[in-house]
Amino acid sequence: MGAIHSTPSFSSATASCESNDGSSGPSYEPDSKIPSGAASSVPPAPMPVLSRPETFEEKLYRKFKAEPLVPIGCLTTAYFLGSGIKSFYNRDPVKSQSMMRLRVASQFATLMIFIGYAGMNAFTFELAPGMAVPSEQGYGGKSGGDKEE
Repeated sequence: MGAIHSTPSFSSATASCESNDGSSGPSYEPDSKIPSGAASSVPPAPMPVLSRPETFEEKLYRKFKAEPLVPIGCLTTAYFLGSGIKSFYNRDPVKSQSMMRLRVASQFATLMIFIGYAGMNAFTFELAPGMAVPSEQGYGGKSGGDKEE
């Protein structure tokens, strides 16, 4: 059973946009609503700065610098995978099995490192975000019993 959604009626808003002079669209006069001194006090918005797109090498270097353990974990996983496939090809089941187990362990470690980096970037060290610090409230770090004379 679904909920019934009602849409608000905008008939008064559309009626106010219609003009009486017979034109097809609403007319807009920008200077009629703004007080005379308000427009000159607002500075114009700065032009956006356009930058060139980041190359693959630049992005790789930036990501490796920000989170160095994730690519190292990926390379370790790839090494264990390649070594396990090579030992499987050489018909060494004991080494192949141990390499595949090490691959799974390195995948798990890489995933935990990735989650750790994501959690570290999302975690803030503020005790109560949005709360005022007592020194910002004018107390100056003094206790309530100490009064100046």
